[in-house]
Amino acid sequence: MNTCSVNDKSLRFSRAIYGLMTVIAFFIHNEWLLLATVILMALGTFSLRLNIFYELHYQFEEIILKKHLPPIQKESGELSFVSGMTATLLLIGYLLIHFKIHADIAWIYILVVALLIFLACFVGLCLATMMYILFKKMLKK
Repeated sequence: MNTCSVNDKSLRFSRAIYGLMTVIAFFIHNEWLLLATVILMALGTFSLRLNIFYELHYQFEEIILKKHLPPIQKESGELSFVSGMTATLLLIGYLLIHFKIHADIAWIYILVVALLIFLACFVGLCLATMMYILFKKMLKK
């Protein structure tokens, strides 16, 4: 179990930006904005430092505002799983839209995923985290 220190406020900010990008892509039906969101989220799967919006907010808080919020401890596997799962869900929607396979339904699916991102951001209820915990418990048995 590899843990890392995370600024929760920066993590929520990055989720809010990804959710906002997804909602904007939905409203203007722009598949390329959706693909850009997928790529940025997928980068966050490999390292928290590659999560561009997390880093921007973290650097802004630490360097410019000189606020040193106490970090919380999270498993790096959990953060990677959540980012990867969300990017995968959005990628599925993008592929359905790009190849015009039930594109209207795919856009609704994208909106549902965006709502799940906002649920994790504002309420703190992340379904991907719950899945990670469930898979982890299942593998221990």
